[in-house]
Amino acid sequence: MKTNYNFQELWKQKESNKPDTQSIIKKANTYKRKQLLADIRMLICMLATAAGIVAIWNVIDFRMFTTRLGIILILIAIGMYAYLFTQNINVIRKINPSTSNQEYLSAIKKLEKQQVYMQTRGISIYYILLGLGLAFYFYEFALRLSMLGVILSYGLTFFWMAITWFFIRPKQVRRQREKIAAVIQSLETLEKGFEE
Repeated sequence: MKTNYNFQELWKQKESNKPDTQSIIKKANTYKRKQLLADIRMLICMLATAAGIVAIWNVIDFRMFTTRLGIILILIAIGMYAYLFTQNINVIRKINPSTSNQEYLSAIKKLEKQQVYMQTRGISIYYILLGLGLAFYFYEFALRLSMLGVILSYGLTFFWMAITWFFIRPKQVRRQREKIAAVIQSLETLEKGFEE
């Protein structure tokens, strides 16, 4: 039995199976721009918070060393996490859309590794330093409060930290990982499409 192949149709099907290069690149560039803006906003907020804390330290005359130690630990936590954000911004800024697809993909994967580090070790160290700093900072004020006031001030502060650690942080991490994974998957699909 003789088989009739329509090579024109086969070629069109092959072309239609190829990924849409422009939409994938646009998606990757959009992700890069949004992530860069989000990181810059977060960095500005952290620096403004640090400036506010320093201003409070200069205005209020704290009598106990523990209060100053608490402020120092909070500032170290903010400074360390701000440094990680600047590293993230540097990685994002080095991603060049005019490079080859492989270089672009490896740059996005490097960004993913940086974000994973921030979401695991970076945030853990930040929360530990922030928690210790708040505990020391509140000590001077806690001495002036009733037992109920102490329980409320420490309890509500650490309750809020627990909510952010166990509920808000995992959702943000999952959302960030899904976004970057979608971009990486699209770029890998594009790469495989060119190899075929």
